[in-house]
Amino acid sequence: MRHKDKNRWNFIDKFIAKFRYKQVDKYVLKDNSIVDIGCGQEGTFLLKHKDIISTGYGFDYKIQNHSIDNITFINNKNINKLPLENESVDLVFLNAVLEHLTEPEKILSDCFRIVKKEGMIIITTPTPISKPLLEFLAFKLHIINEEEIKEHVHYYSRKDIDDLILKLSESYKLEIIKYKRFEFGFNSLIVIKKL
Repeated sequence: MRHKDKNRWNFIDKFIAKFRYKQVDKYVLKDNSIVDIGCGQEGTFLLKHKDIISTGYGFDYKIQNHSIDNITFINNKNINKLPLENESVDLVFLNAVLEHLTEPEKILSDCFRIVKKEGMIIITTPTPISKPLLEFLAFKLHIINEEEIKEHVHYYSRKDIDDLILKLSESYKLEIIKYKRFEFGFNSLIVIKKL
């Protein structure tokens, strides 16, 4: 079952994403304004919640600018600067995005700029132990998206996350209110509150 198109997700990629979304769905509340960084070509996470949120913004360098009801999708090649007002959204999601960034503190800093006080940034990212497995599934078995895995720059341990947030705490008052590993420790969920 070879992954035919290196740039498209197959059902295994979608299954993994669905399980990841299950970890973060509970943070989306009625009438929230949310941002999904790296929303993907289909904007699945935002569209799933469009009937309960007030507004949603999806950013991805692979998406075309368009709107669907209360959701606005923006092609944003300069991901370090989001075209949103200071403290204008309730939640920012980075679902399987952090590992792709060469300068994660830049985009995270801008995420904290746009999130309201008491708002949160919710991150999922693979842990270091997932690297050999993901590379085996992508490059040897060819059953998950190879391009996605090639783009991975860093796999984050708990210490890496703590160090990153400590760096950002020089500009913003932040608190990690949840850190947990899931998918047998191969993935992590991080919830950071802006105080």
